[in-house]
Amino acid sequence: MNIDTVLAGIDRQELAELALRLANIPSPTGSEEAMGEAVFGWLTENGFDPRKITVAPGRFNVAALLKGTGGGASLIFNAHMDTKYGGADDFWSAGDILPEYTRSWREGDLLFGHGVMNDKGPLAATFLAARAIRDGGVRPKGDLHLTAVVGEIGSAPVDEFQSSRYVGKGVGARRLVDHGVFADYALVAECTDFSTTWAQCGCTYFQITVRGTAYYTPTIPRPTTFADNPNAIVRMARVVNALESWANEYIERESMEFEGGLIRPNACMGAIRAGVPTKLANTAGRCSLYLDVRIPPGKDPLFVQPEIERVIAETGVEAEVRPYMTRRGYIAKGHEPLVEAIRRAHDQVVGEPMKTVPPPITSMWRDMNIFNEVQIPAATYGPSFGMDLTEGKLRMAIHADDLWKAARAYAHVAMDICNREAGAG
Repeated sequence: MNIDTVLAGIDRQELAELALRLANIPSPTGSEEAMGEAVFGWLTENGFDPRKITVAPGRFNVAALLKGTGGGASLIFNAHMDTKYGGADDFWSAGDILPEYTRSWREGDLLFGHGVMNDKGPLAATFLAARAIRDGGVRPKGDLHLTAVVGEIGSAPVDEFQSSRYVGKGVGARRLVDHGVFADYALVAECTDFSTTWAQCGCTYFQITVRGTAYYTPTIPRPTTFADNPNAIVRMARVVNALESWANEYIERESMEFEGGLIRPNACMGAIRAGVPTKLANTAGRCSLYLDVRIPPGKDPLFVQPEIERVIAETGVEAEVRPYMTRRGYIAKGHEPLVEAIRRAHDQVVGEPMKTVPPPITSMWRDMNIFNEVQIPAATYGPSFGMDLTEGKLRMAIHADDLWKAARAYAHVAMDICNREAGAG
């Protein structure tokens, strides 16, 4: 097959338009149905035979297969359909920059919006790459799977938020491999600044709860210390300070190098709740803090719990520490042919040396962990992106040309991997 014929089938303008169209379909984690229907429709209209793989009510993956001629290695193109924000309560997380997360638009060569970047631009790029391969005249020997999954973004049921809509962190990719989408390799299409990694952190979510006593405002005993104050909010303030200091030390101590770069697992206090804002005449009897801790690959997701409990105990404040979501991190094994193919594709398309992967990318949790867990060697690769905070507005963008380069690189990788002899390594 002539690779130039394949690459000529990837239209830059069509790719940008598809990325923006998909990015402007609201699909926060748990509410991906409309996006799933749009993806299913595009694949159907473009001559694929997609299927839906149900994950939960109103949530389904979409998978299609470009069948090879036989005897070649197989490859999964994977990207996710859910986005980080879009729910009614997301103002409390995103704040005033929420509008920049929930819409996408074009200015010149720049495709703006969180949805384009994470992850509908790379998703669109895999689709156009696969169609160009199919229409290039000669099928590769190995099978190419096209997959668009729900529930990659970090989300987990807790407290009253218990329905299946709150399940994320790989739930879609897990259902994918559990229902027959299996291959020799998996390329997870995400923005990576044109670098690649085959290692990702794990993740544990902790709920830390401090209890207090409900005193009517005029009867609050004063003066008090932080530790013996009856208000759970005041007590938690001491815990917050201690955990933030601990996080500064944790990231340095747990940083680790691997063959492809540096992993720096971080920690974040992402939410806190206490009391009732319409009823302020009492001290809070309960305050819960929600802590996201990234776990180095290969470590038990709960290895850090005793340490967190010790740090809190040293404050003199009694607290309950309860994990409510755990995911392991992995460094791929047997990834070398895929990573070599990615590097070759990058050299041919981008035309400059590949950058060393930045630590924030190795320290994320991405769906490649699911594939590596089930021993499908996986790596992630994708276009550059920019983030700029101007006048309080967060602007995130991909260059349309970079997205086009990513699609061309994906085509190169698929042609390389799927034309290898199966089992050749």
